[in-house]
Amino acid sequence: MDSLSSLRKALARNPVLLAVIFGLNLIHVRAASVPGAPNSLRCEYMEDPLGVDTAQPRFAWILAHSDRAEKQTAYQVLVSTTAEALKEGRGDQWDSGKVAGEDFTQVVYAGKPLESGRNYWWKVRYWDKEGRASDYSRQARFGTALLKPSEWKASWIGAGAQGGEFRKEFTVGGKIKDARVYIAALGYYELRVNGHRIGRKVLDPAWTTYPKRVLYSTYDLLPALREGKNVIAVMLAGGWATQEVDGSQVYYKEPALLVQAHADVEGGSAVNLASDATWKTAPGPVFESSVYGGEVYDARNETTGWDAAGFDDSSWTAAREVEGSSGARSSQMMPAIEGTDQLVPVKMTNPRPGVYVFDMGQNMSGWAHLRVEGPAGAKVLMRYSELLYDNGMINRENIRAAKSRDIYILRGGGEENYEARFTYHGFRYVEVTGFPGTPSLDSIRGRFVHSAVKTIGSFSASTPVLNDIQRVIRWSQLTNLMGVPTDCDQRDERQGWMGDAQATAEEAMMNFDMAAFYTNFIRDIADAQRDDGAVPDTVPLKYGGYEADLGWQTAYPLLVKYMWEQYGDRRIIEENEAGLKKYIEYLRRNAKEDVFATVLGHEGDWVELAKTPHDYISDFWYLYDVEVMADLEKVLGHTSDADMYGKLAGNIRTAFNKAYFHPDTGQYANGTQAANAMALFLNLPPKDRRNDVIDNLTNDVLYFHNTHLTTGFIGVKFLMPALTAAGRSDLAYDLAAQTTYPSWGYMISRGATTLWELWQEKAGPSMNSHNHIMFGSVGAWFYQALAGINQAPGVAGYRHIRIQPQAAHGLQYASGTVKTIRGTVESSWAHEGEGVTLHVRIPEGADARVMVPRPQQLSGVTVDENGRTVWDKGKYVGGDPGITGATSEDDYIGFDVGSGDYTFHLRSQQENFQINAQ
Repeated sequence: MDSLSSLRKALARNPVLLAVIFGLNLIHVRAASVPGAPNSLRCEYMEDPLGVDTAQPRFAWILAHSDRAEKQTAYQVLVSTTAEALKEGRGDQWDSGKVAGEDFTQVVYAGKPLESGRNYWWKVRYWDKEGRASDYSRQARFGTALLKPSEWKASWIGAGAQGGEFRKEFTVGGKIKDARVYIAALGYYELRVNGHRIGRKVLDPAWTTYPKRVLYSTYDLLPALREGKNVIAVMLAGGWATQEVDGSQVYYKEPALLVQAHADVEGGSAVNLASDATWKTAPGPVFESSVYGGEVYDARNETTGWDAAGFDDSSWTAAREVEGSSGARSSQMMPAIEGTDQLVPVKMTNPRPGVYVFDMGQNMSGWAHLRVEGPAGAKVLMRYSELLYDNGMINRENIRAAKSRDIYILRGGGEENYEARFTYHGFRYVEVTGFPGTPSLDSIRGRFVHSAVKTIGSFSASTPVLNDIQRVIRWSQLTNLMGVPTDCDQRDERQGWMGDAQATAEEAMMNFDMAAFYTNFIRDIADAQRDDGAVPDTVPLKYGGYEADLGWQTAYPLLVKYMWEQYGDRRIIEENEAGLKKYIEYLRRNAKEDVFATVLGHEGDWVELAKTPHDYISDFWYLYDVEVMADLEKVLGHTSDADMYGKLAGNIRTAFNKAYFHPDTGQYANGTQAANAMALFLNLPPKDRRNDVIDNLTNDVLYFHNTHLTTGFIGVKFLMPALTAAGRSDLAYDLAAQTTYPSWGYMISRGATTLWELWQEKAGPSMNSHNHIMFGSVGAWFYQALAGINQAPGVAGYRHIRIQPQAAHGLQYASGTVKTIRGTVESSWAHEGEGVTLHVRIPEGADARVMVPRPQQLSGVTVDENGRTVWDKGKYVGGDPGITGATSEDDYIGFDVGSGDYTFHLRSQQENFQINAQ
């Protein structure tokens, strides 16, 4: 008998124990009546950001309250110019006063105009639904960058195609109160001040369409500067801005550097520094660097003290002022690329004399950290690969034109440590040759490098292969976040393919904090948009073109839509409305009689196993994009535009069904899984024929393909939710849990640690990346269907949540947790005998419709919530705090709840009778 049944019997036998527990509950309720201080304070989606470059930043916080069904009814934000003023409760920059309102996720600054290059401190309190005020939050901070283009005084400087080392000495004549530096590069840089590396960022700045926009980073220099002589030193190398591979675009012939620093000194004086021709430069030890080719580093060319004040740089040459980029300079307000972890090799082999292969045990992005000792001039070559040949040698055929290697030349004289600065690789294996002596497992470590987005989601289930798929999705996603969402990390590509980005964005947003990252990427898309409204298939455009398949161009409206849905971001809709309208008009010009008549690109349902007509897929995206645009206009309150796009969408629906639906067979287009799933996803079938389309889809999956999918990565994004919405989550689960070809589980069975580019296992030079995120859309289905974490239709920012887990056959339990913009949402369910237990967590400031699964074999059920009966004899039983009502819906009992933790236990009425009888 389960523990809950045992507890009931114990309480029935011991009324004193019942009274004690009931009393403790009362004490708990009484003690929990004060709202806690807000936490998780963010400014422009980031914690204590230093480089805010918007005049009206947005604030957000999370509520803390132990009572159920709580919400914010008002708030007060204080912003001060000093931490001391804020401690005293003075908002000398902005005191919002008590503002009535429930929003705490997108609160716009409305104080005095912000000044460039300053620190500001802020805190917030709120009032709960009973009008009780919380304590103020901790003090948070944000720093402004350069808010006006005219404030930039620095010039672009360079020293040739390979970059080099740059330095500038200056003197500070007093105690420093505050100091910061702004730095950008056409290429990559490493910043050093007074002999120390500044910050943790690598491969900085992130890629952009450089002639239109360059990102700069802001660093706090107060801890690094001192009174007297100081030096700012920079290593500069090429990157995407200057390099090409396989015919890709080259923006500039040589890397360039832009640096501007400012320090306030006690007494009112200041020190200003800007890059110009007075800076000195020398080649340095980085002999060669390339994103695709790797790095050659000659340690014999290291110059001791070059980054310290007082170094004799008389032999160095003057830097050249170069044209650089005349585009906008924007602060890099998103998680930086960093080395986030270090992996220890699981094995070292010696397949040939002098050849050592280290197996990291995981396909990863980054580089190897080498520990070596040997004579000066010894050359160690490290080559990277995802695969091995049967003889143990690395297989690099799928890397194509990328050299993907690092070379380290020893300086001699003791143990040396090296890791690359200006390149990265996708790899599982590192081949080492030229090593002096014999290496050990300690000679190599793997440095895991990616955009350092925070984990916010977790999912687990009783079926092991689902947990394996979740693991490889996470690794695939992280390894393909490099300032932009890339397709792969190993070969001569690594582009911001838009199809991959849109297909996996929902999964990414439920696993990681992607708000600031996608804010930047959407701006990248807008920068790349052509005057006629078209957007390219890769962003920033370096490799690819503009006549792109709509499944790739659709990333523009879909990412804006997802930003609204996940984060309630209205501003991003406002900022991109004009560009999105331009895009929709571009589609309309390419349509004929409301059917998208122009076939763009060649991708269709990319890497599909059963071909779906390209024109059908294009027309699907045309309809979907127009419907998305209509919804976004509704959010903005632009009724006439919303009606216009809504009418256009209706016309397209009619034309779509006329062109592609076959009434005689109930099939769309040629009846592939992708074709019917996409139609069902947009609810296109006529009402009296919907079941026919569902039957065709399920028969194709179940009988014609023996519970295997035939879609590419476009179609599979819609297949799983379409089956679920059609009441066949059991079949979707069987697809997800499948372990034979083609399936996600097949990849796992073949030893994959990241997702493949193809359903097939291939190891030749053709398209066969073993680290592609594009099939990762099933990760969103894990959260939304199996864990059941959703939002109510038409709402955003997790204000109104819908918990509806699909308790599929064969699955005994599943659990999901997502730290949303509003707070943590949890859903965890398990079969217990013939009943079901469901635990949920709804954050403060939200409410939910919680759908407790009702097994079909149970005709009459009772539902308890934490021991209280809330459903009995087919009716809702009131009295449980936080629950306001319940109804029976199909295979669920649905409860309306406010914030808080709830544990529902559904069982048969017969089981309840047996318990009471005992």
